Amino acid sequence: MPRGRLVILSGPSGVGKDTVIEAWRNRNHRIQRVVAYTTRAPREGEVDGDDYHFVSVPEFEFMAKHGAFLEHKLVHGNYYATPIKGMDDILDAGNIAILKIDVQGALAAMPLRPDAITVMLVPPSWEELERRIRKRGTEDEEDIQRRLANAQAELAVADRYQHQIVNDGVDRTVDQLESLVR
Repeated sequence: MPRGRLVILSGPSGVGKDTVIEAWRNRNHRIQRVVAYTTRAPREGEVDGDDYHFVSVPEFEFMAKHGAFLEHKLVHGNYYATPIKGMDDILDAGNIAILKIDVQGALAAMPLRPDAITVMLVPPSWEELERRIRKRGTEDEEDIQRRLANAQAELAVADRYQHQIVNDGVDRTVDQLESLVR
């Protein structure tokens, strides 16, 4: 069986990464998201092993020290990492491994995985991005402003990705992703 493909997918908060990945997984059974590790506590409804692998700081630091991660970073006081084994298991099975990863992690992973297809999902407009973030109703105004500031910084490096896809419709976005992995 041929080895699978690696896709590094980034985009600002509110651009629809999770929605797009879920729709893509529903269309193509070979799509599998690499489950990241984190030291943050699970949010309501999150499941260990499905959403993230939730581990203690000492456990995370041990894994990092012993080379378990493609990349890892500290974000807002919590560690996050991409597990090499989880990624390689998906690829070895001939599937498409999706790394849903922030810009900082993506830029660290890109030189280590030049075989990866790199995609930045971008919003159709700045106003639409802000509308999506506010519509979620999960952040206070301070968090919204921080996410918008982060989005500006993330979109400023979109040209470091091989592809930029405007998420102006989930089906159209999935069509474009499918064409990249064919």
